[in-house]
Amino acid sequence: MSETPFDNDTSEETDDFTTEADTSTNHEYHPDEEEELHRKYLNMIKMCDVSGVQKLLDNNSGFDVNCKNYQGITGLNLAIEVNCVPMIDLLLSRQDLEIGDSLMRAIRHNYYQIVIKLLDILEGKSPELAEQGYEHSTEFPQYLTPIMLAAQCGHHQIISLLLKRGHTIPIPHKARCLCKKVCKSLAQLNNGLEASELKLSVFRALANPFYIYLTSEDPILTAFQLSKELQEHGNVNRLFKSDYESLNLQTRLFAVDLIGLCRSSAEVNLILTRKEGCNFFGSFPYHRLVMAMDLKQKEFVAHGSVQQILEVAWAGNWYEWRDRGGYGAGTVLARVPLLLWIVILYLFAPYSKSGEYYSLPVNRMVNYLASYAVFLVVLTWANNLEKTAVECTSDRLGLTLRMIIVLYAASFMVRTVKLVIVQGPWRFFSMLWNVYDCISLCMLAATAACWWTSYSSPRDPPVERKYWPSSDPTLVGEGLLAIVTVMSFLRLLFLCQLSYSLGPLQVSLGKMTTDFARLATVFGIIIVAFTAGLCRFYQYYEGMTRIDPDTGYETKQDESFVNVYSTLKTLFWGVFCMTSSTAGTVVIENSPAEDGEDSAPVNNHYVTQAVGTLLYSVFQTLSVVVTLNMLIATMTNTFQRVTGNSYVEWVFGRTEVFLSFSMHSDLPPPLNFLPSAHCVVDVFSYLANCCKASSKGFVNMVSSKKYHADSYPDNTFRELMHKLSRRYYRHRQRPVDVRVCFPACG
Repeated sequence: MSETPFDNDTSEETDDFTTEADTSTNHEYHPDEEEELHRKYLNMIKMCDVSGVQKLLDNNSGFDVNCKNYQGITGLNLAIEVNCVPMIDLLLSRQDLEIGDSLMRAIRHNYYQIVIKLLDILEGKSPELAEQGYEHSTEFPQYLTPIMLAAQCGHHQIISLLLKRGHTIPIPHKARCLCKKVCKSLAQLNNGLEASELKLSVFRALANPFYIYLTSEDPILTAFQLSKELQEHGNVNRLFKSDYESLNLQTRLFAVDLIGLCRSSAEVNLILTRKEGCNFFGSFPYHRLVMAMDLKQKEFVAHGSVQQILEVAWAGNWYEWRDRGGYGAGTVLARVPLLLWIVILYLFAPYSKSGEYYSLPVNRMVNYLASYAVFLVVLTWANNLEKTAVECTSDRLGLTLRMIIVLYAASFMVRTVKLVIVQGPWRFFSMLWNVYDCISLCMLAATAACWWTSYSSPRDPPVERKYWPSSDPTLVGEGLLAIVTVMSFLRLLFLCQLSYSLGPLQVSLGKMTTDFARLATVFGIIIVAFTAGLCRFYQYYEGMTRIDPDTGYETKQDESFVNVYSTLKTLFWGVFCMTSSTAGTVVIENSPAEDGEDSAPVNNHYVTQAVGTLLYSVFQTLSVVVTLNMLIATMTNTFQRVTGNSYVEWVFGRTEVFLSFSMHSDLPPPLNFLPSAHCVVDVFSYLANCCKASSKGFVNMVSSKKYHADSYPDNTFRELMHKLSRRYYRHRQRPVDVRVCFPACG
């Protein structure tokens, strides 16, 4: 029998005493005998002396069987601690026995038979009493119910027993729920602290793998959804953020363990192709993988079994691509002349062997890059055309290049709209690269609008460029085209995620952008504060020039702090040490001299100069020495964190590229305007899925139920989930680790 926490706590109660029954007959004892009898009674229970306790109770009528030791532990609780079932049966036979928190103690120690005995008694008194916590317990909070404690400790048999007897765990409301009935009333408990502890305790129970296994027909989906809720609650409740992060990690790893227990690619395929609701992802079959990407389940996505299936879907039987070890520009450039042949296959033989080969996601990517390379060449060419002194609308080369760019822009927009329809707005815009593309397309559309304005309203007569206003459509279009060119080339960073060496760097760059945005807020407050103080501090001295009467050397007043614009420019470039150190100097012009007299001496406003120089020095210290170095340290920490988990981060980023091209059409822009047999099939499939979604939505509205019995009609899938759960139960049960995660288990 394992040592209990109470084996070393009763040193004061181990004095020698006889367990023999008193020879005296049944009598009423005096108060001075009460303490001695209580001590003997509790020590005999601890030693599991059933006969001694029976005699003591028989010989002392009115004895209090609910007496406690100095720690507040009753005799029944001591019997449970030592797992003395005969003693427990004896005590439970007493009518005056109080159960108290004994059920919770039996659950904590995983004494299954004792739990059954206590449940039977409590349910006989009141079924609701058996499902609630005990109010006056010294170890367990009142909100902790038996099913919650059993789930937190991961006691499989007891969880199953309680579930069969109707015990349930209430699902917490959303993280930012402010309903008056539940959330606001709970928030008033102990200034919200008790409510936060209650919610965390509930999630500790819900996140236990064995509870998920016993209550969910799809443990992987449940783990995904629970992980999302844990992340949201952790972001809202900063006090217990680390606890929520620990539970979130455990939940994510549970899904990873289940996928790792699959013994064949067929089982992995069955999990990944499971459809959730009526979402439509085009021709990409692995719906569960899309969900994992949406919920940022990086460990699940990066698992070897998942990536093996994805590799086959990505490159098919093109083994040369896998063995190449890199994605060189040679393959992309060689694909450019083949685009015409691919178009013919797409139009007339999309389901042929060659057509299916070129419809592989990897070939879609190569086709897209080949067409995108042409677009970059045209864009660079148009951006570097010679600027004529007089506008010339008859420039055929420029007109041709601009028409090609407009054609590409229109095809990119069609491609974007299709992705929004296929993926849904939320999923599409949750990916930052898609937001980046939308911004680039908006600027490209504005560029085309400027071109149209300049061509539709030519100047008559022509005027030289130097006389054009700053808002001239041609000038604005050229500026926008330069920005679009930069953004279009930077779009290639997205493909760096395919490389193991460049992928972590690209992911780190994205993470560090978030760090920069946070520090930019601090820097913005600093620069606004100093701008407000210095923006017109030197206004009076604007344009002043002082001439040295001896050397004739002229000194002009610096325009650093004479107005708002100059002040902002000085402070901003000062961060990069690109302003003069004499920006705070005050220059006062010479006083006019009278005829025949020497010029008056020049004044020096030392106070004004000292204040300006001091404030500028303080700004330099705060922005450069403190803020900029803090940004560097934060970015370094982010880079190290990403590098420490480089494989998972790289694989997750690479999978984003895989999914992106898996959902695109076979033909890249601007060839995606051409229709084919694929279009008919895709449109028909989309309409069919829309009809299914509408019918299911109508049923949900009428029945007011979110989930129905036919949510899992595939018996094969349910059988697989049960197999994986049983495998997990046999091979992954770690009670020591579970108790470390859940301190309530002791």
